[in-house]
Amino acid sequence: MFKKILIANRGEIACRIMRTAQKMGIHCIAVYSTIDDNALHVQMADEAHLLGDAPSVDSYLCGDKIIAIAKKYGAEAIHPGYGFLSENANFAAACEKEKIIFIGPTPAAILAMGSKSNAKEIMTKAKVPCTPGYHGEKQDADFLLQEAKKIGFPVLIKATMGGGGKGMRRVDDAKQFKEALESAQREALSSFGDKNVLLEKYVLNPRHIEIQIMADNHNNALYLFERDCSLQRRHQKIIEEAPGLGISDSLRRKMGDTAVTAAKAIGYRGAGTIEFLLDDQGQFYFMEMNTRLQVEHPVTEMITGFDLVSWQLHIAYGEPLAYQQQDLKLQGHAIEVRLYAEDAENDFLPATGTIHYLSWPETNKNVRVDSGIQEKDSISSYYDPMMAKLIVHGDTRHDAINELENALKQLHIIGVKNNRGFLRKLIAVDDFIDGKINTNFIEEHAVALKMAANTDINPILCAAALHLVLTPSENTLHSADVFSPWHENDGFRLQLPYQRCLHFKYEDANYAVTVIYHSASEYEQKYVNSHNVGADPRVCPNIGRTYTLQIKDKTYAVNIHEKTGHSLSFTLNDSVQTMQIIAHQQQLWIICDGIEYALQTIEPLQATNVEHEQRGHLTAPMPGAIVAVHVKAGDKVQKDDCLIVMEAMKMEHSIYAPQAGVVREVFYAAGDRVDEGAELLAFD
Repeated sequence: MFKKILIANRGEIACRIMRTAQKMGIHCIAVYSTIDDNALHVQMADEAHLLGDAPSVDSYLCGDKIIAIAKKYGAEAIHPGYGFLSENANFAAACEKEKIIFIGPTPAAILAMGSKSNAKEIMTKAKVPCTPGYHGEKQDADFLLQEAKKIGFPVLIKATMGGGGKGMRRVDDAKQFKEALESAQREALSSFGDKNVLLEKYVLNPRHIEIQIMADNHNNALYLFERDCSLQRRHQKIIEEAPGLGISDSLRRKMGDTAVTAAKAIGYRGAGTIEFLLDDQGQFYFMEMNTRLQVEHPVTEMITGFDLVSWQLHIAYGEPLAYQQQDLKLQGHAIEVRLYAEDAENDFLPATGTIHYLSWPETNKNVRVDSGIQEKDSISSYYDPMMAKLIVHGDTRHDAINELENALKQLHIIGVKNNRGFLRKLIAVDDFIDGKINTNFIEEHAVALKMAANTDINPILCAAALHLVLTPSENTLHSADVFSPWHENDGFRLQLPYQRCLHFKYEDANYAVTVIYHSASEYEQKYVNSHNVGADPRVCPNIGRTYTLQIKDKTYAVNIHEKTGHSLSFTLNDSVQTMQIIAHQQQLWIICDGIEYALQTIEPLQATNVEHEQRGHLTAPMPGAIVAVHVKAGDKVQKDDCLIVMEAMKMEHSIYAPQAGVVREVFYAAGDRVDEGAELLAFD
């Protein structure tokens, strides 16, 4: 087996590969960009070396630098993970030229499947059923529009070198076609260095079923069953399951045998995935082949009991497959969800920021977390927004859903907006529980997924107020002597209890909480009696403290039980509450019953001000780069006209006119980088 390998990737997949390789006694070399110098994959590696600046083109896409590091430090092989250089035939060929083993398929196999147009031709010759469409060389916009009309709308525009939903657009009529084509080509060029596209008939209400295959260098190949990846948003997978829902044994064999045929048609080796569209009549069509390890490979590992990275390493080392098709058995049901840094409440725009608090669920044989992040990490706009994957297993699909629900309740990533709450809503939809899913599921259930929980916000506000009361500010002056009367910060007043009014903003509403302090003497004896101690309770001043809280016309009696770390336990009237509270500057995140509430503290003078509304201005919803500006000063625009296109985290996002008007000034041009909140243009 290899003694030393280099992992040409970052984040979750780099960490995942290392875990297996290091278990096998393999020395792992990591590479990193300047922004990743303290990343988890760097900390886990046996050694790590700098590639370059943060942009991928200066670091993780620099194949020559990666190969030079591998040669200099004695790596026998390079594992590319997924993304970046994993499906780059030139990089695989360069590895071979330098006598470094590429842990993946041959350059010829990558090239054959790298172009979706070429792949369709090869699959058609191999008698693999393909989706009707156009996948020729001619790329003139007018010609492609005519081909789309021949196919019949709706059609799907897809980057020929694409993957992960990038460079892909659904078009429902001819009027939308050219704008969608231009956008798809820009995104394809940015992501893959090739703007060519193909056209496919858009199959209505399909399911996305993919087959995991493994092949060695000795002409052996087998399939490790299927995964259902139908739950997607913007053609990016969110939830994957194995085995596929309602897939009969005969259909499973037919799709599996077809996948093996496809792999053998290009002399494939290593791990790969054949992706199919399955219609409601049971007919399946070849979409593409991913010539690498997939993001969702853990669900296959859960239902087979095999480590696919270990298989990859053994195959790359030249060993034959250790199993035959008849040896493989399905074991229960597995589900994976992807945790993205994105704002689910704001059209899923990518999010950036610093992770102030991170809590993973307890892992065991049925719960697994694959992640490359840790507390205090910053999520930037330079890379893919996926932060982690949560994978669960159960004897049945129902058992797996229960495991997933419990695990998501325990999981918290605070400080960066993410889709955890959206995933909790998604798996609670009745049609998901009943297995009635397809690739349009999220759009079809948009109303249910946007419904806010009917939550009484008052207990959350009480917890926020108590946190501020029990946490002295940095400017609070008090004696270090816990027995000194000047140590207390309870707002002592002669004759009258001290009152304090605290203000918070939650979602779009402002709230006021009045806190009435009760003197220490009221609870000192209570504490001494209940704990049977003679020590002065001011040694632990929060225990037993009582307050009265008022929110509008409601009054709450509060008794503090415990405050340790992020946890606060208290009685609210007759109800015992335990919540987690994470604070950063003016932000408070309250975790109650697995739900996260983001509050903002407001200074009293600000609380009475009317919030400023930005009218006539458009600001950047996230940090990124301007890729297209469709207007200039003086242009008249109509509501919903596309004004500016931004790129962040490898995806394009269009900025539309909120109302009709005239553009007054444009502040940025194509190629400029902007921060979140930057004013892009003004109009009247």
